[in-house]
Amino acid sequence: MPHPACRLGSGRLTGRRGARHLGAASDLAKAQGKCVMTILVTGATGFVGAAIVRALAYRRRAVRAAARNPALVERLPGVEVVALPDLAGSPDWQPLLSNVTAVVHAAGLAHQPPTISLSTLMRVNAEASGTLADAAVAAGVSRFILMSSIRAVTGASATHLVQPTDEPAPTDDYGRSKLAAEFAVCRAFPGAIVLRPPVVHGAGAKGNMARLARLALSPLPLPIGGLTGRRSLVSEFNLASAVAHLLDLADAPCPIIHVQDGPPLTVPDMIRAMRQAFGRWPMVMTPPAGIDAAAIRMLAPGLASQLVDDLVISDDGLRATGWQPIEPSSDGLARMARTALFGQTRL
Repeated sequence: MPHPACRLGSGRLTGRRGARHLGAASDLAKAQGKCVMTILVTGATGFVGAAIVRALAYRRRAVRAAARNPALVERLPGVEVVALPDLAGSPDWQPLLSNVTAVVHAAGLAHQPPTISLSTLMRVNAEASGTLADAAVAAGVSRFILMSSIRAVTGASATHLVQPTDEPAPTDDYGRSKLAAEFAVCRAFPGAIVLRPPVVHGAGAKGNMARLARLALSPLPLPIGGLTGRRSLVSEFNLASAVAHLLDLADAPCPIIHVQDGPPLTVPDMIRAMRQAFGRWPMVMTPPAGIDAAAIRMLAPGLASQLVDDLVISDDGLRATGWQPIEPSSDGLARMARTALFGQTRL
């Protein structure tokens, strides 16, 4: 079944009321003493959502940060903190959308145990996204960005360059729920932007990247130099920068956007970057063929199937809009390693 966003073509990405240059409009309104339209960010205490809130606050945007536990949201100038409704229930979005110009929907379930049901993932990740998009249209919101995942279009690895136009083929329930969210949002909100990041790294990263950071911090030489699978990555700072950039654009080349730091890295590259952040020797050895994969399975169970093989994406659509990453992968990997070592989440 064709992705609904594909039917929108490659022209302007406009909401029901038409696109605006949100940053300029906000600054002009402030200067004229007018009512400032607000950007709603859901999932504001999550790894990605918190980075987005900070990036927008740094750019002096008016932000409404919605979180299940508002007390945990970082207090920043220009940020209004509100409670996020229960996404597993029947969320009432209208109170959150008053005076809102744009929505960045970053709330949802990720890094869940394998026992979580598909119905729960669908209810939280897909159905709640669709109802938010419906409510955003009714409230006159002009820009909607859905934080999806590269897993909506592919599995943990791919033998080809993954393009936004690829036929979606998720391989697990999480990916299927994110794809369903894309369908629900694009049907409800013509002109919505679907942002598909690959693995996200940085301070406070979870899942496989957190396990990789702990492995990098071990004092042992690692016999993994022969692992050549290349992986696209994006840091939380670069991802938040891309969101801010897309909010400020009047036009974008494609409804589905892929984002990454830059050239893909191998697992040995990532280990070297994290160890070098502490001034340590990389201590990455190249053993006889086959031993490296066995070593990674023994030292970090789960990583062998998730980070060892190729998964390289194309972000040409985003780059064509003028966006450039604000940091190299090595910076985000260094922050992630420091978090793993010191237990800090803001470095």
